[in-house]
Amino acid sequence: MTRSSLMNTLALTAAAVGLALAAAPALAADTAPATAGGAVIHDAPKGVPNFTGKWINATPEAALKTTAGGAPPLTAKGKEAFAAHKAEKAAGKDPDSNCFMQGEPRLLFTKYPFLIMQYGKHVDFLHQANHTFRITYFDDKLDPDADPIWLGHTTAKWQGKTLVIDAGNYNAETWLDYAGLPHGEKLATEERYTLSADGKTINGAVKITDPEYYSTPWTAAFTLKKEPGYSLEQYACMADHHM
Repeated sequence: MTRSSLMNTLALTAAAVGLALAAAPALAADTAPATAGGAVIHDAPKGVPNFTGKWINATPEAALKTTAGGAPPLTAKGKEAFAAHKAEKAAGKDPDSNCFMQGEPRLLFTKYPFLIMQYGKHVDFLHQANHTFRITYFDDKLDPDADPIWLGHTTAKWQGKTLVIDAGNYNAETWLDYAGLPHGEKLATEERYTLSADGKTINGAVKITDPEYYSTPWTAAFTLKKEPGYSLEQYACMADHHM
């Protein structure tokens, strides 16, 4: 199979999965309260919010900063890798230009919309970018010996009304952002999602822990806006494509 055929096959497969999920009755409950009946949240804890809907980053970021507004605390190894990535980007060798998965948290800071589908036992993310999808089960156990993968192995939990997603076992093939912030296979992330009172905004944060590349854990914040009228469009990734 040629590279072009492979990418088309992967895109069509992901699109088919997205269409199947989008057709589920759960999406009719885009604004339903979290304690309502139905397939979306029938066995969710009482009183938790419903994040189901289409969302987009209100302020997409090419270069991540800490919540204090500063540069991430790179180690010497991290600075060396970051410099190498910037040189690669200048030469058009961003991993995304090869149609590779963008990884987390880069996907959260892209300019493209994505869909969150919340069920009782899992919460799913379907991104327009590269037709990437991620299924995260509540209270799943992370296996420290699991093989590294592009989006890491994830587990979700509730802390009050905040959705928390922990992930580890990432491979080292992605960048944390469009600027080229590096990470290794020891990367661990903690994503936090808090819904506003009117249900139209998610105030989020992602904590990055990777002792090889960062001297201390650090956190980047993001704001998601609900966009009920948006459509996730077909996304063609080609060898000469740049985001």
